[in-house]
Amino acid sequence: MSQDARLRPSPICFSQPPLRSFGPAVAGMVLILALVVANASSWLVGLVSLVVIGLLLVFRHWHSSQQDDAVSAYVRDSTEEIQKWQERLRCLHAETRQNASALLQLSDGVIVLAKDFSVLLINPSAVRLLGLKKRDALLGRCFTELVRVPQLLASIRSAVREQQPQEFTVEVHDQGVMRPLRVRVDLIDTGEEPNLQLSLRDETEARRVEEMRREFIANVSHELKTPLAAIKGYAETVELAVQDDPDAALHFMQQIMSQCLRLERLVHEMMQLARAQAGPANLHLSSVSLSEIVSDAIRTYEPVAAANGLDLIQEVPSGEAKIIADREATLTIANNLIGNALRYTPSGGEIRVSIVEQTDQWALVVEDTGVGIPYSEQQRIFERFYRGSRNEESSTSGTGLGLAIVKHLTQAQQGDVSVTSTPGEGSRFCVCLPAVQASTELNRV
Repeated sequence: MSQDARLRPSPICFSQPPLRSFGPAVAGMVLILALVVANASSWLVGLVSLVVIGLLLVFRHWHSSQQDDAVSAYVRDSTEEIQKWQERLRCLHAETRQNASALLQLSDGVIVLAKDFSVLLINPSAVRLLGLKKRDALLGRCFTELVRVPQLLASIRSAVREQQPQEFTVEVHDQGVMRPLRVRVDLIDTGEEPNLQLSLRDETEARRVEEMRREFIANVSHELKTPLAAIKGYAETVELAVQDDPDAALHFMQQIMSQCLRLERLVHEMMQLARAQAGPANLHLSSVSLSEIVSDAIRTYEPVAAANGLDLIQEVPSGEAKIIADREATLTIANNLIGNALRYTPSGGEIRVSIVEQTDQWALVVEDTGVGIPYSEQQRIFERFYRGSRNEESSTSGTGLGLAIVKHLTQAQQGDVSVTSTPGEGSRFCVCLPAVQASTELNRV
């Protein structure tokens, strides 16, 4: 029986009253006839007739009330049953809408196929991942006519033939873009012929992360291998020259110390990068003075700038320029930007460090007159271990982690970093961090 048939109430049937319901009327007629046959007085016959008629009327009223009560009870029970089914139907509709909404918003693609491979259901993500168009027009069409990916179609047929789920990776080409998809084919038991469910997941980001991981390990291995090889070579040379040429041995010992310092700096910056990539969990955000932090960084690098013949200019406003940040993280940002500018600015150049007020933010700006950065490299300089062409023009080379640390620490503090540069003219780095509002300061007081 269908659900609609169950929801419809059955028609009310009134059965004929049983023969015993006429018992009082028959008994009254028999009594009246007996009085007539017995030549009873007319007033007695009339009295008995009136009594019989009264009894008939009372009985009829009682019988009608019994029928009315039965009808009312039936109507009441039917109404309650209808309300129960209506509530169940409402819940079913709500659950269906919720499931449909979740399916539409799902980032993974979902497709349900009938036994003849016709499309019963497909969500927008599946349409996008497979490079199809007009989702509504796909329903009812044969899937093998819509998608021309041999491995995908072969795996679907294998799942039907073997009655076993299939999981594999395919590459779909969509308007010149290659998209790797992780596909799983499952059988759905419907009681008759099983349907097929295809789950599609875009593996582009996962592959990018895996490639970054491999590249990071390769870069770390290279960065550690180079100074270690140098230390080993210098140590072997010192062992041979310590008696024959003490001056050469001293030089090689200085080189060993330099390589050890490079290793120490690399490990330190890798730890800083790990802390930065952990996000705000390892930061202690509070109201701090950006002016004080920049002044501390300037004092650290003033001797370095003087030794290299560079002008280090500070432009800090008279106020404290309060920001919501982690003091040590912000000091690391300032040190890395200033140190980077000193490294890539030739002797006689200028580095200008300033603090600029913006809407709901304070900006730390570091400008230099150095070698500059080509436009093609400006989007990559914040990558770990990336070294652009300007390293060839600089007499010194860093670890390639400084700007990556700046980027991640800035993002962890709800800020943003940008760069503008012209090769041969210099670069301008700008880090914006959220300012402390006046109401926040009052609450702290």
